[in-house]
Amino acid sequence: MRVRPQFEKHLLDLLRHGPAVQTSAAERLSQLCEQQRQAKPLAAWRTFWALTLHFFEDLRSDPTRRLEDPEITAVSHVLSGLMLHTRVQAHDMPFEDSLQVINHLLFLEQADVVSQRLVSLLTEWSASPELAMAVQVQGQAQSMAQLAQDVALTAVHQVADSLTQQLAGLSPKPSGEDIQVSLSGAEEVSRLLQHFAVGHVHKPKAAVLAALRG
Repeated sequence: MRVRPQFEKHLLDLLRHGPAVQTSAAERLSQLCEQQRQAKPLAAWRTFWALTLHFFEDLRSDPTRRLEDPEITAVSHVLSGLMLHTRVQAHDMPFEDSLQVINHLLFLEQADVVSQRLVSLLTEWSASPELAMAVQVQGQAQSMAQLAQDVALTAVHQVADSLTQQLAGLSPKPSGEDIQVSLSGAEEVSRLLQHFAVGHVHKPKAAVLAALRG
């Protein structure tokens, strides 16, 4: 069975059962993405399959996740990549520019959702520092670091990776100042993404990185 029909079958199952996520379909899609990622020698295709893998793994692993507008848009980008993949195989056509656009959009769609979650969770925590850190926070920071690494967006990866390590090193009852450092890191990720979305790659603020790295 060829790649596109397999994906389309499980994507249809996923969409048909929305807005709740059908985890079995997301899991099968993750497996297909991993198979393709390992089989593709070209960097642009490896990036595409890595981004799609991350998307379906995120859907599969988060029981609270629902198929809303950002997820449906991401699915449309995945379908665009699948159609391009089919055309390239059939006609041996140039694909680099088209695939770069798809990868860019697929990354931004996911990164925007993760960044917003991260800022929201840390804002809530900074307002109630006596509460325990939400269990999703570290996972969201790790997801952001992985997404940025997938597309070689070094500035965002540096901040998200430093934030992940800073969160892991917090005491069970961190100070309000420590939580504010975490929030500043999440806000810096958001700032860098906003610039990247309009075509500008900025360096992280040195003070934010220094605070995260302690």
